[in-house]
Amino acid sequence: MSDARAEGKKLFTDLQASLKDAQSAFTGLAAEQKQQCRTITEAAEKASRTAVEASEAFAVSRPRLMIWTALCAFLLVSSGWLAAFWVGRHDGWAAGQVTGRQEALTANAAASWANTASGKMAKQLDDLGNLQPLATCNIPGFSIQKGEKGVRWCVVAGTDGQFHGWSLP
Repeated sequence: MSDARAEGKKLFTDLQASLKDAQSAFTGLAAEQKQQCRTITEAAEKASRTAVEASEAFAVSRPRLMIWTALCAFLLVSSGWLAAFWVGRHDGWAAGQVTGRQEALTANAAASWANTASGKMAKQLDDLGNLQPLATCNIPGFSIQKGEKGVRWCVVAGTDGQFHGWSLP
C-alpha cells in the first residue's frame, strides 16, 4: 500500500514539475516574442522616418524620386509588419505545441495512474463519497497534526496510546 502511495506521490510531484516547466516556457516565449515584435516595430518606424526624410529632401527637385522613395518606405514598413506577423505566428504555434504536449503527458500520466490498483481503489472511495474526507482529514475523531519538517498528518489516538494516521497532501 505504501509503494502505491509513494508512486502516486511521485506521479503527482512529476506532474507539478511538468506544469512549472510549461509555465516557465510560456513566460519565456511570451517575453521573447514581445521583444522581437518591439525590435521589428522600431526598425519599421525608423525605416519609415528615414524614407520620409529622404523624400522631403528630394521632393522639390525630383518628384519622381519622391514617389519611388515613398514606395520603398511602404514596402519596408509592409515587410516589417509581415515579418512581425510571421514571428508572432511562429512563436504562438511553438507555444501551442508545448502546451499540447504537456497536456497530453499530464493526461497520460493521470490515465496510467487511474488504471493502477491504487487508482481503482481511489475511484471506489470517491464513488462512495469517502475520498474527500480522507484527503482533508474531515473524519470524526481524527485531527490534523504537524509533524517533522512541517508535514501535516491526519491522526487519531489509538487504544495503545500511540497516534495512528497518514500524511496529508
